[in-house]
Amino acid sequence: MSEAKIRLSDVMSRLVVEHSDDIISIRDADGRIRYTSPSFHRVMGYAPEEMIGETGFDLLHPEDRSTVEDAMAEFWKTPGARDSIQYRARHANGSWVSIEVVAYNLLDHPVIQGVLISGRDISNRKRDEAVKDQLIWELQQALTGVNALTGVLPICASCKKIQNEEGNWQQIEMYLRERAPVEFSHGMCPECTRLWFPEQGKK
Repeated sequence: MSEAKIRLSDVMSRLVVEHSDDIISIRDADGRIRYTSPSFHRVMGYAPEEMIGETGFDLLHPEDRSTVEDAMAEFWKTPGARDSIQYRARHANGSWVSIEVVAYNLLDHPVIQGVLISGRDISNRKRDEAVKDQLIWELQQALTGVNALTGVLPICASCKKIQNEEGNWQQIEMYLRERAPVEFSHGMCPECTRLWFPEQGKK
């Protein structure tokens, strides 16, 4: 490959890294950040130079920190390995950002001699998943209420009261209202109207 093509390739690679929304970082054998791309500022609000020489552990959510530290300690032991993990990190404005990272252990690479990490903000995806989980939970709760009405219901052939689990007889409206999110609007069907009000039924 000619020297001009090599320079062009290097320039293109640098432009991709500098303008990508993903955070590209290289960590040394001790876990400290040697390099991080400009996107670190766009995603997390910190200048890249602030992070050089730091581990970034202080930015991790307290509930995620031990998991990330343990995963890193094991991952650093296996040159050539590839793995991914998700965690929350504190933005410069104090909010929490959900991050998904893919790491490549290149400690034995003759040039890089570090761990290459690509991180992505997945906060919107996490929020969408939370909304979906809430909807599923609400649907399950609704189905639970419906399922409570399945089976054989003892009902009086005369007054139409239903016998509940304790053996007591309840009006059907009260029985259903206690077991399902329903309300009743009373009216009268045509057959009953003719039975109880024959004069009106003749009109």
